[in-house]
Amino acid sequence: MSQAADSKARFEFGRHETFAVRHGWLGKGMARIENTEEGFRADLETADALGIGSRMVKSLQFWLDASGLAQFEKDPANGARARRLVLSPLGRAVMRHDPYLEFPATWWFIHLNLACREGSVWSWFFNDYRERIFERAVCVDAFCRHLKEYSSNQPTPDVAKRDVNCLLLAYSTASANERIDPEDATICPLRDLALVLRHSDTGRYEKTRPLDRVPLEAVLACISGLASETSSNSVPMGEMVRRRFGPARVFGLSGDMIEELAATAEQTYGKAGLKVTLLGAERHLSIPSHGPHEWYRRHFQRIGEDQ
Repeated sequence: MSQAADSKARFEFGRHETFAVRHGWLGKGMARIENTEEGFRADLETADALGIGSRMVKSLQFWLDASGLAQFEKDPANGARARRLVLSPLGRAVMRHDPYLEFPATWWFIHLNLACREGSVWSWFFNDYRERIFERAVCVDAFCRHLKEYSSNQPTPDVAKRDVNCLLLAYSTASANERIDPEDATICPLRDLALVLRHSDTGRYEKTRPLDRVPLEAVLACISGLASETSSNSVPMGEMVRRRFGPARVFGLSGDMIEELAATAEQTYGKAGLKVTLLGAERHLSIPSHGPHEWYRRHFQRIGEDQ
């Protein structure tokens, strides 16, 4: 069972305004938060300053939040119920190491935040939807069934369909025989992760193993999240494969791939307290309690891009 049947979650719908995040959006949004007195507000002034439309600026506000690069805090100067966006610890780390979001690792960390965003189509698709090859309509139907059982707020079928459409637009990359315009600025960078393939000949979609190696530190950030959920400093290897928000579901990794990454992690970060141990009949990974921003920083330190 994907979630406890007696604890329905409140889902969010449509905040993306049907737009997948685009190249340049998040960097512009973070720069406005950090470098302007008025910060980022989803209004016409911000839209004009960034050169995007009124609906796009609302979408960008969602993506800044959902990506984990920004977070809302209270803004009492503008009213008791007002909120404003500020950079998150991960957002500050990205502004230091990759302000234009050019490194694939940045997008892997963004994907981690999306896939672990409870009460969203993103978390459902990567953690609960188990079909490997599927048609769009079948995926929409499955999402609607999931919502009927686990969501405390029920959308119309069209609203649920738009959420699934946005996810597939964001993630699905074309098959090898389909030509892509490399200058198309509307293409979502999440496609480069190659987690979802669209077969142009059949119109079907396929969840795939990532073609490129997932950054070690992104996987460790994911495992750290699992450990914090159970207030533990270690996670069994089997739990990494089976559990929601584990690296197998979030990144599409096999058990063998996770075992290999755990061995590499022990070699790389053993002095920092990361260790593979055998407890009973199962191997565990002991892991320091670091947030995603700290693992992100360690990634750039390891590859020699620390500033």
